[in-house]
Order: sequence, then structure tokens, then C-alpha cells
Amino acid sequence: MTLAVTITERGLAECISAKEKGLHAKIEWISAGDKAYSPSPTQTKLRSEKQRVKISEYKDTGDTSLQCTAKFDGDSEFAIREIGIWLASGTLLGVISALNRTLNYKAAKAQVIIPFTMDLSVLPTDSVQVSVGVENLNILIDSEMMKDALAFMRSQAVQTQQSHMLMQQAERLRQLETH
Repeated sequence: MTLAVTITERGLAECISAKEKGLHAKIEWISAGDKAYSPSPTQTKLRSEKQRVKISEYKDTGDTSLQCTAKFDGDSEFAIREIGIWLASGTLLGVISALNRTLNYKAAKAQVIIPFTMDLSVLPTDSVQVSVGVENLNILIDSEMMKDALAFMRSQAVQTQQSHMLMQQAERLRQLETH
């Protein structure tokens, strides 16, 4: 299920200010909390933030949205019912949550990867950049990479068939030599 990102007033203002200065607001952090509610544009923080991590990976889809992933790990355990998107400045840009809805679960000493798509159509054009942390999860695979992987798999299948035919020919030659 896809939930909309509620853009905050402060986040929008920071994006507009950055754009007017010829800069970009940098999206850097994703946080998760355990309260479920209807987000408000006036929010400045999550209602019950449990963990905040750097974005692990993102993909610009070429239109007005971004696909992002974040990995939450460690000893804490909680139901993920709210997600915050944070600018590098510490400003809350957006919130994902829904009344009485659990989005995911973070078990103790386990990892959970949160993928989401963020619609940026309400922000000024070209006003944000994504700052990725050091851990790249490599789970947002684009079509070009998939085409390369498919071509490699096909070439390996052909090579396996050729090797099998050569082995069959070698066996026939061995049988002819023994007669």
C-alpha cells in the first residue's frame, strides 16, 4: 500500500529558500517512529521517533518523484507507524503515517529495509538533492542494469551449451579411438 508524503510547511519553505539562492535543499535522513496518525503540514518532528538513519540509496525516477531506501538495525524493537524525511539542516521535510496503520515492524537485533517513493511535485522544480550515507543497499535496480544482467545470463547459457557439445564430441572421439 502506498501512502502519501505530507510535506511540512518548514520543509517547503526551506526548499523555496534554497531554490531562490540557486542551491538545493539536501534530503539526508529517514526516521521511524511508533505512533500512527494523520500527519500535519505544521509538524516539526515525529510524534514518537525511535530511530533515525541516513538514506542508504535513492533513484531519481526522472519525473517528479524519488525512490529511496533506508536500513534500520540495532537492538531496538518497535512497530513502524510513522516515517520522517529530514533535510541535512535538521528540518523535517515530510511525514508518512496513517491513522491506526502499521507500516512495518523493526524486530530486536534485526534489520528492516524501508523502501518508499516520495512525490516531489509540490516542491519547487530542482530544489532538492539526496545525500546518501556510506551503506549502499543496491536494491533499487534500474532497467539498464537488468538488461545487462539478462544479456550476461543469456551469454552464460550459450557458453554452457557449447561446453556440453564439446564434451559430447570429445566422448564420441574417445569411443572411436577405442574401437
